[in-house]
Amino acid sequence: MKDYVDVYFHSQQPYSHVKEEDISRYDSGRLDFPNTYFDPEKAHALYNQYHEQYVLADEEGVDGIMTNEHHSAFWNMKPSANLDAAVISKITHKVKIAILGNILPISDPVRMAEELAMLDCYSGGRLVSGFVRGGAVETLVAGLDPTENRERFEEAHDLIMQCWTKPGPFRWEGKYYHRRIVNPWVLPIQKPHPPIWFPGGSSPESVMWAANRGYTYVNLGALMDLTLELKQVYIDTAHQAGFNPGPEHFGYQLRAVVADTDEKAHEIGRGFLWNVEHRMRGPAEHNDPPGYQSRVASELNRRRAGGPTRRMTYEDLQEVGAIVVGSPETVIKKLANTVEQLNPGYLILIGSDGSIAHKDVMRSIELLGREVIPALHEIKLQAYDSPNL
Repeated sequence: MKDYVDVYFHSQQPYSHVKEEDISRYDSGRLDFPNTYFDPEKAHALYNQYHEQYVLADEEGVDGIMTNEHHSAFWNMKPSANLDAAVISKITHKVKIAILGNILPISDPVRMAEELAMLDCYSGGRLVSGFVRGGAVETLVAGLDPTENRERFEEAHDLIMQCWTKPGPFRWEGKYYHRRIVNPWVLPIQKPHPPIWFPGGSSPESVMWAANRGYTYVNLGALMDLTLELKQVYIDTAHQAGFNPGPEHFGYQLRAVVADTDEKAHEIGRGFLWNVEHRMRGPAEHNDPPGYQSRVASELNRRRAGGPTRRMTYEDLQEVGAIVVGSPETVIKKLANTVEQLNPGYLILIGSDGSIAHKDVMRSIELLGREVIPALHEIKLQAYDSPNL
């Protein structure tokens, strides 16, 4: 069982040059927001800043770096999580590299298995491979039927597992993927395969899928009461599957920034709202098209956002712990409360997001590594209750 929480740093890598007046002209911040607003030279400078943040996180003792994948998103310039992870593998030396994750329904599973194996070899076995269904927008951008998303995800997952654990060559004839010869040459260092993480925000089906396979479930910032409910779903499902889960099977993501004073951190943290207010903006059919998720998941997703009619303010988000800002002393107190409530093996902090300036992120990383993370490591995690199996 894990004794203490591992803390991961995550950058959304936003294209922060987009202005409010640009976005407000369009119904959606994604599917119909023109890419003519993108300047590759400005992106070049931003990418290098985000890579500097990764280097500093490694140097300051952060346990891991998480990266992800989004498409048609000005607030996240990472259409390839694997490319970002490859950069991380070469500019860092100690951190775990968590991809959370690769969007399987829109990917070639065999190529995905090969690329992830390369990353594990590049990094010397530091890869944590997270798989995701992807947001509804990703499915729509790929031109796929949203009702097929989960089935495509599960079959792609199964084929990747076979690539990593079954000697080739072999044949695969599935519903969506057909390969007469599967024989990847590059295989992961970690055996039988890298650790698998699976995230979710409100879907109980996703929690049960992860628990039935013994994978780590990472909740993506749902409110505390819903997160505790989903954690219990994981525990109950794991017991039915025949194993006792522990902190190593559960993670939680939230936004956090540290500054030298509470007042400075409160000012900086407002930059998070640039993402919070725009990433889900648009017609309902863009974010939750019919058939993409179950009715139960859709209802829980409304709870995750704080209700169907009221948008949470900056202060509300701090009150419920979705955004944590403050001096090291304040952030330690707030995150310690989260750790004590959830008992997670992994805490993923979105620390570079929205319109937060690069210099403020760098100072936040310094304070995280030197003061906050050592204090969180002192909190001893507890075993989850074990029934008679």
